[in-house]
Amino acid sequence: MDKIVAGTENERDCLVSVEPSKDLEIVIQAKVERVYDEQIENLARKCLENYGVEKAKVTINEKGALDYVIKARLDFALSLFTGKTIKEKGIKRKVTPKDRARRSRLYVPGNNPRLLINAGVFGSDCIILDLEDSVSLEQKGAARYLVKEALKTLDFGNSEIWVRVNKEFLEDDLRQVMIGAPHGICLPKSECREDIERAVELIERYEDIYDVKETKLMPIIESAKGIVNLEEVASSSDRIVALAFGAEDFTRDIGGEKSWDKLLFARSRIVVVAKAFGIQALDTVYSDVEDVEGLIEETKRIVKMGFDGKGAIHPEQIGYIHSCFTPTQDEIEYAKRIIEALEDAKRKGSGVVSLDGKMIDKPIVKRAERILKLGGIL
Repeated sequence: MDKIVAGTENERDCLVSVEPSKDLEIVIQAKVERVYDEQIENLARKCLENYGVEKAKVTINEKGALDYVIKARLDFALSLFTGKTIKEKGIKRKVTPKDRARRSRLYVPGNNPRLLINAGVFGSDCIILDLEDSVSLEQKGAARYLVKEALKTLDFGNSEIWVRVNKEFLEDDLRQVMIGAPHGICLPKSECREDIERAVELIERYEDIYDVKETKLMPIIESAKGIVNLEEVASSSDRIVALAFGAEDFTRDIGGEKSWDKLLFARSRIVVVAKAFGIQALDTVYSDVEDVEGLIEETKRIVKMGFDGKGAIHPEQIGYIHSCFTPTQDEIEYAKRIIEALEDAKRKGSGVVSLDGKMIDKPIVKRAERILKLGGIL
């Protein structure tokens, strides 16, 4: 058996190695001088016991890592060293409503402990723990274990917690992250009913194994085929609560330009199909973090189109996105009057609703309800 290495020497992380030895030896190289050696050693011994390892040299080069990070790195290294999979019990997490606000979703690299630890403090409606684009191929295995432990351990505040998995490593990803009971799974490169059905089959399998409930699904549309097959994708499962747009990969797929005009058709299709199937439409990220004016302009446009949210790659983008989705006080007051007029008509047994001499039909009521939800009234 060769030496197995997991983790990095980056801040808040640790580099763990496990190699054959005639005895059991634990070597700790800690950033904080000798203060936490005993705690780290006890953690290492517990992990070794779980995997039935009695002879090995374990080296932990710790760079300010929290216990959950050290455990994740040890578990991954020991799983490779022994070839064993440890049976774990899933955690419990409160189920979120299907139509909850998802104005913002912050993408956080799943193999970066320094960014994971603070993800919950920025007030994003959704946090996407990413195993896909932000994680290199050689780090994907370790990232699964780190995301699993983060889900089990960290406080993400009031944010809804999602994991973006790899389509090509779907079962490997779900086998680990479902233990942490994320609210939902983001499925990249969704193109057809078969993609969704395969994901649902695996989600159901691991829900049963780990006793996890009501995992949601968010297909990410990133190709021409995905845009063409939107109705098929949207209708594939009741678990789907939103369709998300991935403009970067979509632009590469069609060989086009990432501009407002060139992406308008795809955006329009996503909004129309999502609304037709009673689910949310979530726009792509704005990749230029320094261009605040561009972010605001694009977000205002997608709000007018009917989108329910937009992706963020940096915490500073969240406040600007939320401000664009927040209705004005005048809009809120008028929406309240519409709902009051509706309730008044119901009390009177009237099938006709009017306000200021104008008829109020179902689309106007739905828009009023949306405004009140965005304003935190409903």
